[in-house]
Amino acid sequence: MTDAVPLLVVAGLLLAGFLLWPLLAPPMLAAERARRRKSVGSGMLGVVDEVFRPQAHDAHLVWEAQQELPAPAPLPGDGPLASGRIRITLPPSR
Repeated sequence: MTDAVPLLVVAGLLLAGFLLWPLLAPPMLAAERARRRKSVGSGMLGVVDEVFRPQAHDAHLVWEAQQELPAPAPLPGDGPLASGRIRITLPPSR
């Protein structure tokens, strides 16, 4: 009997998977279809946005370029980076 227990557990898991698949598959497939549909629509609206609001498109291009900029290199007079405490001060919030 003890030899059959692992086989029964595996068979039970497979049976549960086959029984739950019809319940779980439609929501997953619907989410994938919705994701694909959104990406196509946003691509078409991007072209319309570029034509009718060129400033927004230009601002988006500037934002993309700023995201790719590397961090500024330290200057020779800055000193070592690991010396002392580092304090970050923020302006007071309003």
